[in-house]
Parts: sequence; C-alpha cells; structure tokens
Amino acid sequence: MKRKILFLVLGSFLLTGAASAAAAGLWGAYKGNPVIKVKVDGQDYKTSGVPPVSLNGQVMLPLNVLKQLGINYTYDSKKLTANIEKPDPSKAIDKQSRSALGSLGSVQLSSAGGKVSAFASFTKIKDEDADWDLIFEKFRQLAQMDADTIGIDYVDADGTWIGSVSIDRGAVLDYESGKTADISDRFVVSGHLFKPVLSTKEIGKLQNAVGVVLTYDSDGEPLAQGSGFVVNGNLFITNHHVVEDASKIVVKLDGVTYDVSDWYYFDSEDLDLYGVLLSTSYDSGGAATGTLPAHSLDYTTQVPEIGEKVYAIGSPQGFENTLTEGIVSSIRTYDGVTYIQHTADTDHGSSGGVLLNEKGEAIGVTSMGVDGTSLDFAIPMKYVQRELDQAE
Repeated sequence: MKRKILFLVLGSFLLTGAASAAAAGLWGAYKGNPVIKVKVDGQDYKTSGVPPVSLNGQVMLPLNVLKQLGINYTYDSKKLTANIEKPDPSKAIDKQSRSALGSLGSVQLSSAGGKVSAFASFTKIKDEDADWDLIFEKFRQLAQMDADTIGIDYVDADGTWIGSVSIDRGAVLDYESGKTADISDRFVVSGHLFKPVLSTKEIGKLQNAVGVVLTYDSDGEPLAQGSGFVVNGNLFITNHHVVEDASKIVVKLDGVTYDVSDWYYFDSEDLDLYGVLLSTSYDSGGAATGTLPAHSLDYTTQVPEIGEKVYAIGSPQGFENTLTEGIVSSIRTYDGVTYIQHTADTDHGSSGGVLLNEKGEAIGVTSMGVDGTSLDFAIPMKYVQRELDQAE
C-alpha cells in the first residue's frame, strides 16, 4: 500500500517520510533486508524460517522453495554445499508421443514431484459447453503422450487465459478402451469455466461485497459520493474521479466503516481506477491490522460480447446497493482504452460500482453514463488486473 500524500507546504518533510517507508520494504524486512513476496504456481510461498530477501539488489531464495517446485536437491551441512538436480521433462516424452505434437499445436510440458504434465491450448469459439466436443478431441490426442496429467488451457481470441481443464491421462485411456463409461467427475477445472448462470435473486445477494464511498475536503465538508466493490479478499476498487482531491475517504460496506484516507494500492487517472486494501486499521507501513471485509467478488478479465446479459450494483443518488440489469450494447474504444457500453441503468453515485456477468463475476467498473439515456459505460476488469500486476 502507498501512503496518500496531499500536496501541502510540508513537501520536503513528506518526501523524507515516503523514502523511509519505501526503505522499510513493502512486505517487511529480515535482518535489515527487504522481504520478497514469492508465489509458487500462483500460491504464496510461506516459511517459518528465513524468508526470501533482496540482498544488494539480488533476490535470494531459500533452498526449500525448490521442494515446492518438485526439484530435487541434496545439501551437505558439513561442507556447506548443495547439489540441485534440474528436471528434464523432455526425457519422459518418447518418439511416438512427439509425433502427436503436430496435430496438437504447441504443448507445454512441465515436471513436478516426478510427475509430467502436458497442456495444450484451445481458442474459444463460442463457449466451453458448445466447444466441449472439440476440447475433448484434444484430450484424446494428448492421451497419446507419455504424461501423467493432461490438460487444456482455454483462451480467448487474443490469447487471454479463461480457465483450464485437466485430468489423469489414465482416465482418458480407460474411457477410450471402454473400461470406464463416465469420467466426467474426474476432470479438474480452474479459472472461469463451467460456472453456473445465476438467477437475478442470486446476483442480488452479491451486494454485500459492494459499498459506498464518501469523500471530504480539508475542512471536513462533503466532497463527493460514489460506489466500489471488493475483489481478492480485501482489495476495494472504485473510480479515480470519486476520490480525486479528497482529504478524507470513507468506505461503508456490509455494515462496517473503513477510513482509507492515508493509504492506497494503485491510482490511475488515465484509466480512472483507484484501489485500496480495506482494513479497519493499518500499521505504520500500510499493512492491514484490523477487520477485513467478509465478502469478495470473483472477477474475469475477459471482455464480454455484445448481447450478453449484465447487472450493475452501486449507489445511484445515494440509494445504497441498487441492482439493475441490462445487456452489453457495444464495445467501444476511446483514446486507446476499451469500454463496455451497457444498458444496466446507473446514475450519479454509481461511479466505481460493479458490472457483473450472469455468473456473478465482476467484468467491469461502472464509470459514466449519459443522463436520460440507456448509454452507460464500464471499464473492463482487464485494466484493473494491469494495475495489480504493476503494483506488485
């Protein structure tokens, strides 16, 4: 989190304070060295011993990180030497398996814990249900390879990952040979695939992850009101223009009030996006020390198609958590930024609220509209993801 600094006469003092906070390290420190945040297969690496640190500008990782990657090593504590065995997945692929690569396209091979995985990609044609027969045909082709696990990465036309489906290769071979009649319960699904379509009533129950934003000027007078929503546990998203020039920022969400005046996670005037990690209290480095939101929304960076049904939840004219529905009426680009044009009604105070698809996933941040019309616009979540990637 970054400290929100107002441009006052105390410029030099504030710059000194900001430099000290940066030196302390975003994730803490170990023996004076900044701690590095490490993810293994998307999961945070945690250890009770020495953490990963930055030493003289270089990243230093504990050897036991290799265990989580399935890489074998030996360590001699007397001689203080370590021998690392680099895995070679290609050794597990025979000539017959390689002949299948031509019809499959690019296949990603990986090895962990002595197990080999083979993944191919499939570009979305309509949706995962309509495309399933073609997807399963790729599983048949992958089953010719000498891998333990086979899978498909489902991507859209521009290569954006939507989700993955994987299964033990043996299950597909048993199905093909007639030993097993049904393997539908053997597939492992991740990402945004095969989620059920929710009813309007079920969508309405997601409002406990949507809140109101109230801002005040330096005299404590009300400045603006908007909306926002929670993703990733406690990341609260709203519009930049909702909090612009504010001296105090208050978020009311699910019966809890959060004062987020001093810290923010990202702020983009160009994209009109603002993010802050919600907590009822923070330490001197901006880390959450208090109560966190109890509810959070899933989101997808995939831009919806024209005609898809959508829902907006926000606080138009101060009426908290108002639910409206509509369709995606167009996808437009202005000044290099893509916008979702939709007909789910929004109004003043809705800025920063959430636009949801039929699966209840956040697909956009409601940002603007034309009064008296059904012309409403939202910023796709792919731009939120871009800000998150840059902030990490």
